[in-house]
Amino acid sequence: MLPFESCKLKLLDENDLEKVLKWRNSENVRTNMFTDHLITMEEHLFWYKKTTNEQSNKCMLFEYEEIPIGLVQLTNIDEHNSRCYWGFYIGDKNAPKGSGLAMGYLALEYIFEELKVRKLCSEVLAFNKVSIEYQKKLGFSVEGYLKEHILRNKVFEDIVLLALFQKEWHDTKDALLIKCFGG
Repeated sequence: MLPFESCKLKLLDENDLEKVLKWRNSENVRTNMFTDHLITMEEHLFWYKKTTNEQSNKCMLFEYEEIPIGLVQLTNIDEHNSRCYWGFYIGDKNAPKGSGLAMGYLALEYIFEELKVRKLCSEVLAFNKVSIEYQKKLGFSVEGYLKEHILRNKVFEDIVLLALFQKEWHDTKDALLIKCFGG
């Protein structure tokens, strides 16, 4: 378990782009993304400008002891329906054990407590069992399955739809806090 006070989220800024691009293009991250080609710096800059210029998107780095080790992205933030989507990854291969759960806890706290989102949605490639189980540990439930939905490497891949509601978060956040950071 990581000490709570050593973990934080911060908004992504231009100084982080080179590191994030390196993570995004790493084999362990890229192979689990909807778009799995090597991203160019030009594409990365376009993504960054789009992410930072649209109010319906937010992108944050997860830091442990002030060192960036992961990324959380919120998209389609919809105030009217009080929902959004998220994506995430630990980019640093040397991240300490427990980093993923700590990042997830802080992200959920931000999403449900600060943004006041009612429903957090997720779409995961069906073969990515690690991500599906990770989200279940955080309290997510499977809502559906989209067959042959995304074309990757000339193969149509299935997608698992997951969601976590604010009321479920409130029911489980204390137990999750202990699981992530200890008592």
